[in-house]
Amino acid sequence: MHLDDEHATAAAASRLGAALRAGDLVVLSGPLGAGKTAFVRHLARSLGVPGDVPVTSPTFALAQDYPEATPVLVHADLYRLLPEGAPPDLAGLAELGLREARSGAALVVEWGEAFADALGGATLRLTIAFPRDGAPAGKDARAREVEGGGERGVQLAAAVAGPART
Repeated sequence: MHLDDEHATAAAASRLGAALRAGDLVVLSGPLGAGKTAFVRHLARSLGVPGDVPVTSPTFALAQDYPEATPVLVHADLYRLLPEGAPPDLAGLAELGLREARSGAALVVEWGEAFADALGGATLRLTIAFPRDGAPAGKDARAREVEGGGERGVQLAAAVAGPART
């Protein structure tokens, strides 16, 4: 699957936003610069976060709450809790209180693959990456993989994927 441009990214994020609810955990994976934060920005807008509220990667703060969103959105970037050559920093994760926050918010986590179980299990895993050989060559093209966990995850995966192309 491909997100061919910014419009396609916004549409996929909006479809996810229409289905997202408190308690859902979306784990975003992909290399630096692939478009994970852009996806979250479009998702936040679809959930009602006003355009004048910046939606940026919380790399240094680690987590950012958006109480204006419906449901409330918590956006985390756990890159700094993945020290090179060491195991994931689970104590640092616990200090953030993200698992507890999940009960009253939708939680979207960049670089969260190693922490999904500690956060209560991912509902949806979304990989955004640069296109492989043979993929559309446009600079905005991104390959996307979607995997739902459990019944709820399958529902979210279907929502974000949208209608099948014919």
